[in-house]
Amino acid sequence: MFFKTIDKFFDEIRKVLSVIILGFIAMAIFMFIYWILYLAKINLPDGLNNFAWGTIDFFFQWYKSSKQYEQIIDIMPALCSVLFGAVTYFLNCTLVYLENNHKKFQKTMNNYRLKLEKDINTQLHKDFLDELKKNSYMLVKISIEVQNHESYLTAMTDENLDIDAIKKEIEQCILAAVKSDYLSNKGRDENGVYFLLSNIQNSKDFFTELVQKSSQLIKTYLRPKMTINFFCGAELFNDASEFQAKSEYLDRVISLKIPNKIVITPRYKLYFENLFPSMYAFKVLGEYNLNPNKGLEGKNTMLYSMQRR
Repeated sequence: MFFKTIDKFFDEIRKVLSVIILGFIAMAIFMFIYWILYLAKINLPDGLNNFAWGTIDFFFQWYKSSKQYEQIIDIMPALCSVLFGAVTYFLNCTLVYLENNHKKFQKTMNNYRLKLEKDINTQLHKDFLDELKKNSYMLVKISIEVQNHESYLTAMTDENLDIDAIKKEIEQCILAAVKSDYLSNKGRDENGVYFLLSNIQNSKDFFTELVQKSSQLIKTYLRPKMTINFFCGAELFNDASEFQAKSEYLDRVISLKIPNKIVITPRYKLYFENLFPSMYAFKVLGEYNLNPNKGLEGKNTMLYSMQRR
């Protein structure tokens, strides 16, 4: 507000000086033309004569009482014109000086604004990072899908398989096989297997173990005409009390059936992009409706896949 007031003050002074300069230029021209007409002894209206000599008297009243005044009276209009020209030059210099200082002021003001914006953005970014650092937990959930592709041509000889039992067995094996030092809890629920980490910075090593052991176990169960897909979602949160809500959230992520990828949320992406930018690369998967009530339209959430750099 202070800068705007000063800026407006400069503009008002410039406008006033511009008007005054135009007035003095007009008077200089008038007095010069009047002087030429006066020397030519052309009869002019009394109004013009009164105005011209009234102006001369106004500026040279102090000089009228001197003896030299009568000797130079014929050139007084010219002297008055020169006076107006000199004042115009002075005012024009003043205007240029003010405009130069106005530009310096604007430059100083812009630099101050840029510095202020930079300081504010730096503080906002610091606050943003501090907020991200409040994430204390990482929850990872996985689910296995087993499909047996039967054909009527071989139906009589195909082995009868309990798909649901194989799924649960693989998930249980993965749960038992992953023994990362960074785990604070692990278990299974009706929707799959979960792993809880309280050391997010070391998640890279955890995912390496999870993917390697899961892949190895899935390969041991594969057989002809069978497809096994791995669904995985990961999310961050601040407080242990959020565990159940985040678990249900990841269940909705896994229910999207995005196979053989670690699917992460915008919060997860923001955390690692800003705090550990060299750890992971992210690829957009698309926008999905993760509203708990599938019958309601909600704001779609952008999901990403993650892989190590």
